[in-house]
Amino acid sequence: MFGFSIIILGFALSLDAFGVALGLGCGTKLNIKEESSIIISFGFFQFLFAMIGALIGSFIDANIISISATFSGLIIIILGLYLINEGRKLEEECIYYNLNLAKYVALGVGVSIDALGVGFSTLYNQQINSLFLNSLIIGIITATLTFIAFKTVFYIRNFKVVEKYSDYIGGIILILFGLTMIF
Repeated sequence: MFGFSIIILGFALSLDAFGVALGLGCGTKLNIKEESSIIISFGFFQFLFAMIGALIGSFIDANIISISATFSGLIIIILGLYLINEGRKLEEECIYYNLNLAKYVALGVGVSIDALGVGFSTLYNQQINSLFLNSLIIGIITATLTFIAFKTVFYIRNFKVVEKYSDYIGGIILILFGLTMIF
């Protein structure tokens, strides 16, 4: 998987981080160090979890059972449905946190769990160099969209709509991606 596909996948995965960053930027008065720490955390954990998922998928594919395109597509569709369900939940618009290292890690892990499934189901059969590069692209896209969220939160009047629909858009992209893998 290269090029446009990995960019679309990275974009879909990073929309959750984008929504959380909007909530953090709205609620908590963040300084540059805190914003930078969140950006690094979100990007790093998306990268790491995509890598870990792919390595687990490679191990299972090579040693236990062959991972088919249908199985991979179903995992991606389930992740897409999960994102859409997250968009349906009504939550506080702004997120208020006293940030520390544990919260940076928890937030980074929280927005990156879906990258495990994507790595497992789509990146599992790649050479280590390609896997590293594709995981890095996912992490960079996430960090970039998180940065954009922090810089635009003050200009978006009704960001709850943007946050909610970012989950819907990410979910729809993953569902379509999963369907193309199956068919």
